[in-house]
Amino acid sequence: MRRPTAPRLPARPLSLAAVFVIPLIAAVVGAAFAVVVGRQYLSRRKPYQAVWALALAMFGVAAAFEAAGQLAGWSDATYKGYYLFGGMLNVGWLGIGSLLLLVPARAGRVAVIVMALISLICVVAVLVSHTDPALLKAQVPARGAIDTPAVLPLVTNLGGSLLLIGGAAWSAWQSFRAGAPRNRVLGLAVLAAGAFIVAGGHSYAQTKGVYALQPVSEAVGIVAMFAGYAVIEARRGLARAKPRTA
Repeated sequence: MRRPTAPRLPARPLSLAAVFVIPLIAAVVGAAFAVVVGRQYLSRRKPYQAVWALALAMFGVAAAFEAAGQLAGWSDATYKGYYLFGGMLNVGWLGIGSLLLLVPARAGRVAVIVMALISLICVVAVLVSHTDPALLKAQVPARGAIDTPAVLPLVTNLGGSLLLIGGAAWSAWQSFRAGAPRNRVLGLAVLAAGAFIVAGGHSYAQTKGVYALQPVSEAVGIVAMFAGYAVIEARRGLARAKPRTA
């Protein structure tokens, strides 16, 4: 007697597999980047490193939510997690980390407090918001998938992007003029370019409706930022490893 076979589940489109891998890569790189910067904070105790480690961890969490949503289908919880950490918070905190390198300590503490208050408002706004089930059916949901006030991501992302990209570009230019080691100048330039790719890709995707570009720009941008940071730190590692002569 022939055994009954279980009904086959409908196959997921191949494009879904390809898209979900991209934010997964971004999540892994963002988490690794956060660990590296976090370990440096534990040894050097620089406030900007603590803020960057926090922001990069948020980036990794957001990308993980994005990968889960694209793999298993978006839910209210996964989209809110992605939007809170990726669409609202991480860029703003990256910008604050950059600001701490450029301003006196007192001004930096004020900026951290202001960003913490904005973050609290963002958390409340996302928790009480509603998502659009129809838009969440897409692999990469379009603008309007959540009804949070548009001014919140505008403030955190625009302000954070300007601080992050501008801070890195300014530091690269100042290092170049001061005759700093080439790896520092190059690393800062690559870091600034990576931040621009993330911010520019997100803005282009949202304004032009090319939403599939968004996870690609996030992955490419975070890889470039990590590479730039690694280039900056490479010379420091060599200097520490070089034995002192009598």
